Order: sequence, then structure tokens, then C-alpha cells
Amino acid sequence: MRYSGKSLLIVAPFIIAASWFLWKAYTRYSPDHYDITEPLDLTAPPTFVTELKLRIGGEEVCFAALADAGVRLERLPDEEKGEGCEFKNVAQLEQSTISWGGGVTLRCPMLAGLYMWERHHLQPAAEEMLGVRIIRVEHYGSYSCRNINNAKRGARSQHAFANAVDLAGFVLENGDEVSVANDWGNAGDKGKFLKRIRDNACKRFNTVLGPDYNALHNDHFHFDNGPSSVCR
Repeated sequence: MRYSGKSLLIVAPFIIAASWFLWKAYTRYSPDHYDITEPLDLTAPPTFVTELKLRIGGEEVCFAALADAGVRLERLPDEEKGEGCEFKNVAQLEQSTISWGGGVTLRCPMLAGLYMWERHHLQPAAEEMLGVRIIRVEHYGSYSCRNINNAKRGARSQHAFANAVDLAGFVLENGDEVSVANDWGNAGDKGKFLKRIRDNACKRFNTVLGPDYNALHNDHFHFDNGPSSVCR
């Protein structure tokens, strides 16, 4: 069915009016964390709008949102680290809601992903499944100018772009610990907890690897925001 130019001229104002009405209704009645016109708020429950704001807002919007959330960072100067590696728009995590023990140096979108995972997934799962909060994350580092799996040849790891972090375990408020190496796959609460937080990490990062992926990851979780999409 074809429409004449005259018909389109008649219909167009109705389409514009309907679009305007729907937009006004969306911005007025949707919660703030679904409203694309609201500032990025990492403390609100994450939605597809949160991810969109992180993508289009740029580094400064991301860093401002982390500061508003109370995350302490030290911005680091851009550096030339090595062939095929990148160290730009990077910050070192000093303190969030829990201790990371230093050495977490990442680009802002990765830091934002860590914070949202920590606040909206990690701590709620610990309180629900273990009955106690987490006070510290044990990790194997973040930035490293190297190839995937430390191979002598091959593609650069996302660690080489300050875009990945490796987590080994968690220290609980009561002094107990949860270890990927010791507790992954166990039928008890710790094993179920690790499975839950691994699955939830797949909502925040493009790639999540653990002991189910290969033997090189049998003692840690690897999170990154590279171009691949893997959850294992």
C-alpha cells in the first residue's frame, strides 16, 4: 500500500504528537534509574539505561558518578607502557564500600562495573546466603602489559588495557574466608555463593571466566570489558 505525499503530510503531525506524548510520559513517570535524562547514579539498581549512560557519557561522566557514589579514586597520568598496551583514562581504586587492598588500577567503566557488582550483587548475596557482610576482596591484580595467559606470543590480554581484574576470594566480617580455589563447586553455602556472584558478574562485565573455563582460572575469577562475550 502506497501513501501519497499529501497523506504523509496529514499523518506526520499525529505521529509527532504521539511521540512527544510518549516521551513526556516516560520522563515523568519512569523511575529515575530508567530516565535517560537523569544524571548517572551508580547507587540505583542497574538497568539498560545505566549501561547506556556509561557508554555515551564518556570518562568524565563515569568518574563523576563514582565520586558521587562515595568511591575514592586516584586518577593516574596517561603513560606509554609497551607495544600494544594502553594506559589511558585510568584510576587506582582506594576505597569503595569494602577494602580491595590496593593494586586495582583500571579504566573507569571497569571501576564502575566493579562498584555496581559489589553494591548490588556481591554484598546482598553475602548477607542473604552467608549471613554476614564482606569486608575485603582478595585479588591477583588488574593492569599488566602482557599477552593472554602470559603467553610469549599472541593477542594482548585485556589486562594490558587496564580493562580486567582477577579476584581470588573474600574475607567476611566474622573473619571467615571464601576462596575460589577451595570453595568453587562445593555443595555448601560458600560454593553456592560463588556460583551466584559469578552469574551476577556476567550482568556487569562482557567476559567472566572462572574454574569452569580452564585450569588457568581454577583459583580466581577474571572479569573484563573486552569485545568478547563469555560467561563461564
